[in-house]
Amino acid sequence: MNPKKSYHVNIFVIIVLLVYLTVFIVGCSGHGNESSLTQIKKFEGGTAYKTSDDFYWVLALNGTWREMGRQYGGLVKDELRRFYDDISADVVARGMDYNAQLENAKGLASTLSSNLNELLKGVAETSGLSDDEVLILNAGIFNLSYLVMGGELTSACSGLAVWDKYTPDGTLIFGRNWDIEREPMVKYMKYLSVAVFNPDSGNSFANVHPLGNVYLETGMNDKGIFIELNNGSLSDPEYIEDRENSVSVLVTALNQCNTIDEASKYLLDVPADLAYALQVADAKECVSVERATFGARVRKSGQNGVLAAYNNFIPPYPVEWEDKIVDPLKPEVDPRYNNLINLANSKDFFGKLDVNGMKKLMDIEVKDGGAVHGGTVYQVIAMPEKFTLWIRGMDYSGWQQIDLKNLF
Repeated sequence: MNPKKSYHVNIFVIIVLLVYLTVFIVGCSGHGNESSLTQIKKFEGGTAYKTSDDFYWVLALNGTWREMGRQYGGLVKDELRRFYDDISADVVARGMDYNAQLENAKGLASTLSSNLNELLKGVAETSGLSDDEVLILNAGIFNLSYLVMGGELTSACSGLAVWDKYTPDGTLIFGRNWDIEREPMVKYMKYLSVAVFNPDSGNSFANVHPLGNVYLETGMNDKGIFIELNNGSLSDPEYIEDRENSVSVLVTALNQCNTIDEASKYLLDVPADLAYALQVADAKECVSVERATFGARVRKSGQNGVLAAYNNFIPPYPVEWEDKIVDPLKPEVDPRYNNLINLANSKDFFGKLDVNGMKKLMDIEVKDGGAVHGGTVYQVIAMPEKFTLWIRGMDYSGWQQIDLKNLF
């Protein structure tokens, strides 16, 4: 062999290998193991993925609401059956029989939009679950929560939005705790999922919820609007029948609204069935829409760049609310709101709250000045500018990154 030719061939091989290695390293460093999604299956135009280390399902669904429901049911039919069997038996063991579960499930479905009911019908067509079983599964967390909380449905969720001078580059980061009671819920974290809906009209949006639960409490749309819901019945315990459930209203808000102002106006205009604090954020700002059963308002950041929310509306209140609102719990009883504001302004976190900083902040328990407690079931971090979510089931997994942009 010609030594010069061999030399040139070897150099070419080395260059090719170096280029390949560089691309591989850049790809890994750009996404990280936690952000990878593995495609598992396809069904009627929908695709199912799993997050890294096989933790959570991510569904990308397309078409009419009935078609998206059919895709949902066909993609994860085995998981839906297992989840239904697990949670319905758990609820029975805690004292609520099948008939009571079904009655509650039908009651919930009656307060949801026609689109969500079409979605549920589609799930029933392909999942192997009956229409009634699909409704019971959709209400499973509601029913279990009611029993776990001793007949009270006052959850203890909290959220913290930071932007401007609170983050290294001004980009908004949102951290959210979804709280009921951790111990009875941990075993259901294997069903935690992100369902991405691409309907044939309106915006695409993602819903963070256990499989089979089609109502929305945490989500983001393809316009970069993020919304999360905190129970506000400590401030207003009333319930008004025959009004659309707020967890359904949020679906329409994400599907139809393109800006914070549009979403806020929509949430202000729809009368509330129960009191909720609804946080609405984009890449640059966050507001809280405090919806009582007797009225609603938009609360903006008191300190530009940070907004916290929990289960009380935050004073001062509108004059017309004064005789209708219940005073907040004292900080020594529930310090979470003050804790979150104090942490955001502390030397450890002020100006440093990127995603990793928010992860650290969200590790801090109430007793140590944070907001995490025994009721924290799962957590979500959102970066609307990047259309990215991070989710974590407490005592179940580490943070899992989900890039939504290519799924919308």
